[in-house]
Amino acid sequence: MKYRESQKDKQLRRRFANDNEHAFIRRIVLSNGVLRGLNSLDITFQYPITAIAGRNGAGKSTILALACCAYHNTKNGFKLPKRKNTYYTFSDFFVQHSEEIPPQGIEIKYYIAHNNWKKSPALPEGVGIGMQRRRKNKGGKWNDYADRVKKNIVFLGIERIVPHSERSQSRSYSKSFSDAAPKGWEDKVKDAVGFVLGRAYENFRYLEHSKYSLPIVQIGDTIYSGFNMGAGENALFEIFSNIYSCGPGALLVMDEVELGLHAEAQRRFIERLKDVCLETHTQVICTTHSREIFDCLPYDARFFVETVNGNTRITEAISSDFAFAKLAALPSVEIDLLVEDEVAKTILLACLPTELRSRLTLHVIGSASALARQLAAIHVRGEAKPTLAIFDGDQRAKEADNLEHAKNMCENPKENFTPWFKSCIDYLPSDSWPENWLVQRAYDCISTLAPMLNCAPDHLKDILEYGLQAGKHNEFYEIAKQLGIERNMSLQIFAMIVCKSFAEELSPIINHVRKALEDAG
Repeated sequence: MKYRESQKDKQLRRRFANDNEHAFIRRIVLSNGVLRGLNSLDITFQYPITAIAGRNGAGKSTILALACCAYHNTKNGFKLPKRKNTYYTFSDFFVQHSEEIPPQGIEIKYYIAHNNWKKSPALPEGVGIGMQRRRKNKGGKWNDYADRVKKNIVFLGIERIVPHSERSQSRSYSKSFSDAAPKGWEDKVKDAVGFVLGRAYENFRYLEHSKYSLPIVQIGDTIYSGFNMGAGENALFEIFSNIYSCGPGALLVMDEVELGLHAEAQRRFIERLKDVCLETHTQVICTTHSREIFDCLPYDARFFVETVNGNTRITEAISSDFAFAKLAALPSVEIDLLVEDEVAKTILLACLPTELRSRLTLHVIGSASALARQLAAIHVRGEAKPTLAIFDGDQRAKEADNLEHAKNMCENPKENFTPWFKSCIDYLPSDSWPENWLVQRAYDCISTLAPMLNCAPDHLKDILEYGLQAGKHNEFYEIAKQLGIERNMSLQIFAMIVCKSFAEELSPIINHVRKALEDAG
């Protein structure tokens, strides 16, 4: 399903892009060396919540470790109970046995939006996106930890879902926990967790002993503590409590963010997390194996990491369908057909004859740049199975840019890359985006569409005009609203009628697919 950005998404992105006060990390580049198999990393953050998916061992957790090590902190900064320091170092994450060779020859570049840089020609006011390096030479130590930008950072690993009844320190002090002084944010945490789990908590507070704490809540006449909470409930109280404890502008890094939460709770968690990020200026970077988490985030907040011929590849703006089909290693048929979004998929399913549809797998990738990156990865891997990428019509004029982007992703493309790339691509009809093409062609299909939609022809013309006025990619949301039906239903009806009426405009794609199948044998 195509992600539709909300006003909240736009507000979060706009503020993230223009905020230099809270030292948001904007880019991480591993320019030299290898860390746990991760190499050639270049990841840019454009949204305050980022989710990274990939197979086990692809490097997701290593990216989280790199993010944690971007900052230093003051002695009075926030730290988790078991931690000695208020900041993280590489030794917190990269631990070696005596027989292992430690990382060496490493250079990492961190790009941070900050308002207190040393003034320079690049940043004459000391405000903007500046860069700091972390290096580790062969046989040496990491350089200049204390010079890092200062910020509160919290790393929450998978141990957060371990119930208090299974935590040795909680069991040891079970009779010693007592009321702690209120922190002032208890009601906010109570409401956040209640929203995610659909529970009406009347009271929430923490009991403490030494440096350890235990949540306790009340619902109606029932009072229960963390000893009797589920794993997800415990984790949610810990996550939101840490965010509010850190204060404004913290970095929250989480491994497998969905742990302990069922699908609906995952969706509600991301919804509330967006609200909390707006309120507290928190940046969140997490890993996930959950389609629901991806589905709840804008395309530029999703990344897929994989290893291709020994090199790390990051695909941004990837669709949930494609990312999790790769994770599941789903078997496909004779050829793969890649498209930008669900609209393109609907058009192709409507125009391709059954004997072709049954022999291919259609993948929604998410964007034109993601299509180019996938073709680059396929070329590098040398995959034998044919793949066609069908770009939206408005990408015709940008073919050179997409080709160059794919070349750059290959790093060292083979001599035949350009003709191979061009043989693997095609375009939807017209020089505009697919929704616009469907609506424009629908004007010539009024007599066929109107009875299918149970709508008067003149009224349908007005509805088409409303759709065009809704703006790029919003046409069928408005048309469906005016017709009183679901968007997907209206899109399918329009695609079936228009594709049948203008079959000649789609015949180049059909012939391309047919030839690819013939060549595949």
